[in-house]
Amino acid sequence: MRKKRLLVEVIFILLLLTVLSGCQWFSDNPMFPRAKFIVTGEPTHLTPSEEERVVTVKFQPINKVGAVLSKCTIVYKKPDGTVIPSLTRSVALNLTIYDPNWTAVDALVADTEPTSVTIEVLDMKTEGYLKSNKIPLVIAELTFSGEDLAGHPLELSTEVFVQSFEGLIKQDDITIYVHCSSPEGGDTCAASGGEAYMIVDIKEPQLVSRVEYFINGKPAGSSTAPPFVSQQVSVASCEGIAQVVVYDIFGNYTVVTKEFEEKEEEEGGRKHSTSIRGVFL
Repeated sequence: MRKKRLLVEVIFILLLLTVLSGCQWFSDNPMFPRAKFIVTGEPTHLTPSEEERVVTVKFQPINKVGAVLSKCTIVYKKPDGTVIPSLTRSVALNLTIYDPNWTAVDALVADTEPTSVTIEVLDMKTEGYLKSNKIPLVIAELTFSGEDLAGHPLELSTEVFVQSFEGLIKQDDITIYVHCSSPEGGDTCAASGGEAYMIVDIKEPQLVSRVEYFINGKPAGSSTAPPFVSQQVSVASCEGIAQVVVYDIFGNYTVVTKEFEEKEEEEGGRKHSTSIRGVFL
């Protein structure tokens, strides 16, 4: 009878241990410690203008259980939380986080230096994908996985903001070229006027959502993708004002206004081409 009771008690204890283990009761139990760390990443925001497109992640232990990290998985998400599966990738690691001084008497975890690892987050493939799909900002989630030195599986995460473009479109990034011609197809405007259109060169066309054109105050169409060429507009002469409004994918806009005139160069007895002068806002 006593043996049977002892057997029941042993079975009960085993069942209890199984339940508590499944509830992660041992994670804070000093008899079955798990490694714990504070994880920080620097910098917290990356842009293509930076020479280094990497994040340095530091692991500061808060107890004396070390760990070995074997992999870092990088998941890129839009600000609304949508994952971009084609950009997900993994980096193999062999990073041991353990301070041998912990075995010394009165050794304090707070006195240890954090262990760090550097991960390339804004690589050329990622930047190219984001620019070609006009995605201005994503959140890169870095998850480090491995085991602590007590044999428990371990995952540690941190995040960094990744901006695919250097910044807003500036006036210096926009160049306007104006071409005038006569209605009969000549290279210059006739005395009674002619037709004019503009070609706009923009430094980072992937950042553009729309371009609107105006010549002497008249609308000359719009474009949503390169090449940025306006429609033809009738002009009284090859002198006037060319203006563009460039909208970027962040919802901002930049206005550039330039004055153009017929170039006073004689070549074969004919005036030709059109020059642009001045910048006005």
